[in-house]
Amino acid sequence: MLTAMSFDVIIFDIDNVLIDTRASYTDCIRKTVETYLEKVLNFRPSRTSLLTRNDVETFKSLGGFNDDWDTCYGFLLYFLQLKIPKRTINDLRKQKDIPALLRSVKTKPFGIKGIEKCFPKQKSVTLFKIAGLFQRFYLTDFVWNEKLLIAKSHLKQLKRAGCQLAIVTGRNREEASFALRRFQIDSLIDAMITTDETPKHLKKPNPYGLLKVASKLGGKLRYLYVGDLPDDMLAAKRAAGKMNVLAGGFLGTSSRPKEMKRELKKAGANFVREQVGELLEKIIPPTRRSI
Repeated sequence: MLTAMSFDVIIFDIDNVLIDTRASYTDCIRKTVETYLEKVLNFRPSRTSLLTRNDVETFKSLGGFNDDWDTCYGFLLYFLQLKIPKRTINDLRKQKDIPALLRSVKTKPFGIKGIEKCFPKQKSVTLFKIAGLFQRFYLTDFVWNEKLLIAKSHLKQLKRAGCQLAIVTGRNREEASFALRRFQIDSLIDAMITTDETPKHLKKPNPYGLLKVASKLGGKLRYLYVGDLPDDMLAAKRAAGKMNVLAGGFLGTSSRPKEMKRELKKAGANFVREQVGELLEKIIPPTRRSI
C-alpha cells in the first residue's frame, strides 16, 4: 500500500484541477443547454440564466458525465421531463431541482444510460446538434476565459522533487495541447491520454486512461491521480489492482466543497484538499523539497 507523499508520478485531470474552467467549459455547458432549448426546442428565453455553475457541478457529481457534451444531453433530457405550465426558460428554472435529482440516484456512476432509463429519449435532442453548438461557443469565446489553477512554478517544484507529471483528461488532444502550450507548461508533461486515445465505452470512470499512462511510464512506479469529480476517484480505485495508484481529490474551484468532499471520499478518494499549497504539502515530503 502506498503511503502519502511517496509518489513517482502525479497524474492530473485538466479541467478545474490544472486549469480553472468555470468560465470556459462550465459556462459553455450552461450556454449550450439554454441555447438548445431556445433555438432548437423553441422555449421562450429569459433574462435570467437557467443553470448556475453550482447546478453543473452538482449534476456532474452524478458520475458518468466527464464528457461535457454528455452533460448537456443529460440536462436536456432532465428538463424536458419537467411538468411546467408554459414552454419557457423561466418555468424550467422554477421547477428544476438538481440536488433532489442527485439525492434520488442510488447507483453511481449514473451517466447517459441512467438518464435515459429515468427520462425518455427525445428525437429532438441529439449529441450531434449539441456538439455543434458547444464547440462553436467554446472555440470562439469561452476558451479565452481559462486560467491556470496550479501555477507553473508549482509544477516545476514537483519536477525538482523527482516526480514525473502526466495527464488523463476528457478533453480532445487538440484542445488539451492548446491549453498546455498557452500556459507554457507543455514541456513539463511526460505523458498524456486524451479522449482521442480513449474508446468511447472506456471513458472515466473506467481506468483505461490511467492504465495507458502506466504502460508508458512504468507499471511498477508509484502513482497519484488528482481529480475533482467522483469519476476520477472511481477510475483510480478501479486501476489500483493493476497499478500502484492512490486517488487525490482537489476542490480548488468547488462551490460546494463540503458536499463534494463527501462525494469524493465515497467514490474512493484517499485524501481531499481545497488549496494548492495543501495539495503540494501532501504530495512532496520535506526530504524531497527544494530549498
